Amino acid sequence: MVMWSDLPKEAMDDCFRPPDEPCQVQCLHCGEQYSSADIVWRESADGGFWSCPIEGCGGAGFQFDIHPVDSTLWRGDEYEEDDYDIESVGHVDDYDVTDVFEDPGDDFDLPY
Repeated sequence: MVMWSDLPKEAMDDCFRPPDEPCQVQCLHCGEQYSSADIVWRESADGGFWSCPIEGCGGAGFQFDIHPVDSTLWRGDEYEEDDYDIESVGHVDDYDVTDVFEDPGDDFDLPY
């Protein structure tokens, strides 16, 4: 087991490092659950990254591919079918896109 104090400064400064207080997590790639303390730092050609500890899994980063099991991500609370009424949005042909995209004309100089 690697001690946090043995890890490079880059690992400790990484925005996807595991939390200081371990919690139960699940990986989006492999679906396995484990403690966030088991997330591993893997060296790579461009430095390194926090990775799912499951052999052969490509999951990386706490709160990127690896999320706490109590996250709304796993419950599916973020989107409810009834919250979105397609009829209230209207049809794309009902909008005049010329108001949004104005023709720059012939005097427009490209920046390159």
